[in-house]
Amino acid sequence: MTTTNTATTGELYAQALQDTADRPGQCVVPWGVCPEHGATLKASGNRTSCMDVACFNSWEYDRLDAPCPEPATHTVQVDGASGGYAVCDGHALTARAHITNGQVVPGLPA
Repeated sequence: MTTTNTATTGELYAQALQDTADRPGQCVVPWGVCPEHGATLKASGNRTSCMDVACFNSWEYDRLDAPCPEPATHTVQVDGASGGYAVCDGHALTARAHITNGQVVPGLPA
């Protein structure tokens, strides 16, 4: 029998909060983005590159399937929850475009 990981949004948020506490100053999102353009990556084999036409960023590994290596610069706060979790510039850019019931603010969680 095969099982799948179907974590709820609440569980994912709780894990991000714990990761923020465990790794201060580090982006806690478990996949990579372009640090300048956000969720614009494409992977081919062991190479990842940004799809933004003005960007020449590329990496010699599958950045999409690796934890984000970038330093945290912003906090994602979900309405009704205390604290927030730490993200890098690229994940902050992406979160601003996709988050509902929350906000992205400069600086690290208190």
